[in-house]
Amino acid sequence: MSAAAVRRTGLTCLSLVAIALLVVLARVTASAPPPPSVLEACVNPGNGNMRLVGPSTACHTNETRVSWNVEGPAGPAGPTGPTGPTGPAGADGASAGGPPFVWVCTPGNLDFGNNGNAEVSIFNGGNATATLSTHFLAKNGTNVSGGVVPISSPTAFYPGETGTNTVTLASKNTLILPFLEGGGQRALDNTMMASVEVTSDQPIVVGMQMANGPLNAVPCNALPK
Repeated sequence: MSAAAVRRTGLTCLSLVAIALLVVLARVTASAPPPPSVLEACVNPGNGNMRLVGPSTACHTNETRVSWNVEGPAGPAGPTGPTGPTGPAGADGASAGGPPFVWVCTPGNLDFGNNGNAEVSIFNGGNATATLSTHFLAKNGTNVSGGVVPISSPTAFYPGETGTNTVTLASKNTLILPFLEGGGQRALDNTMMASVEVTSDQPIVVGMQMANGPLNAVPCNALPK
């Protein structure tokens, strides 16, 4: 047999032996029991020697058996860490479209020198009784509800709520507030209503009309959130 053939045969045998060893090691590793959670040992107090033993191995008569946990008990909790930075503001939730619901009707009159009839109608579209307030506002924001309608004869008074007073309106009901527009000009008289503001805790729809000759619908809109 040539030297080359001998070398090839030797390499083949070594490869087979290596593969066999790997298979045996893999089987041993797969079948090996998990490592113990407690270590045991026998200590010779005379010379200080110590030897690890298994749970079923007895110590010699001149030895003392000791054991300890591989993993010690949990330590005490550490101190609280520093407060982290404030996160970014989240997006508006569903409640962003909730109460209060505010409607505004304007203009409140047509600056005519007479006292035509007008009315505000408030519809409660919610499923519960609404708590609401109606404010008749002058151009400077003063609430003139309950005040005298300028140039009214006999003397008339603006409807609506004063201060923090409120009224209730049942679900699907309509509140109708008739009133006199008043005489004069809104821009010159801070006792004359210029706009109507209605605030409710339930979804509402507000409408307004004036009767200076033919009926005139007044623009009423819900304020955006």
